Amino acid sequence: METPAQTAHFELLPVDYRAMLKHVCAPDRRGVWIERLLWFGGVFVASFSLALLGGDRTAFLAGMGVGLLLMVVKGLRTQLRLQPRPGGAVLCRYDMKLTQSGVHIQTANWTSDVPWHGILAVEETAAHCFLRIDTAGVYTVPKRSFANDEATRQFVDFARNCVSRAASPPAS
Repeated sequence: METPAQTAHFELLPVDYRAMLKHVCAPDRRGVWIERLLWFGGVFVASFSLALLGGDRTAFLAGMGVGLLLMVVKGLRTQLRLQPRPGGAVLCRYDMKLTQSGVHIQTANWTSDVPWHGILAVEETAAHCFLRIDTAGVYTVPKRSFANDEATRQFVDFARNCVSRAASPPAS
């Protein structure tokens, strides 16, 4: 007996987009100490070279301040430029259907069919479930799109079962 397909219909909102970015861009907990070590190492080397080489400390600090300000401005401009538009390719209405063969997604702007071996993992947070398609890419499904917790659980369990079946080698 084949399990019936699972569906989700939702409008992806800016809050969902931010949750997706936070989930995808979360630092790898194993590598955080390396990033901190590199940051403090850079500060130490800059301070040590200033002390060793002498020089005008005021000019050095002013240069560091201007450099930091330029980095902040560049980061803010990049964030503003990369914000998706409502009704565009990201913030729009999604119709998602999970079948035994894969994930079918349709929006007004694009359609996608991904077989289960193309889904790396099914991940959850309190408000969203994510179908990971790459280390930096996920399909975001807001849990508010389901009628209740049981419907959410069925959707997630179906997806996880299909992903695990696709990842396991076929029986000989």
